[in-house]
Amino acid sequence: MIAALDVHTGQVLAECRDRRTQDDLVAFMERVASAYPGKQVHVVWDNLNTHRAEAVWQAFNARHDGRFHFHFTPLHASWVNQIELWFACYTRRVLRQTSHTSTAHLRERTEQFVRTHNQVARPFKWSFRGYPLQTGAS
Repeated sequence: MIAALDVHTGQVLAECRDRRTQDDLVAFMERVASAYPGKQVHVVWDNLNTHRAEAVWQAFNARHDGRFHFHFTPLHASWVNQIELWFACYTRRVLRQTSHTSTAHLRERTEQFVRTHNQVARPFKWSFRGYPLQTGAS
């Protein structure tokens, strides 16, 4: 699954695909571009190899008038990306402790989860305020 979260509404745009290649991701991003015509779009990505093809994303952005801004989470910190919170909910409700009779069955349950989520979607409220600053001084 490839998914994008609108942090203002909590709605998710998601797509089930057989693979997760650079071409699949570009095709999905074209859907994102269509969903937000004429708007500035900030994309937060982890460091997956398909996210790092700078020439591909420069060409994509050129096709869309430079309105996409790509930001990368620090290494080993993809959890700061809010879509990862949504993926955790998806994992708990659709994947964990369940069986699926086929790939088609899993895809059907996944698409139903996305539809149901979007009917009641709302933005995530972050509650982590960080750790106290450690200066080393006593």
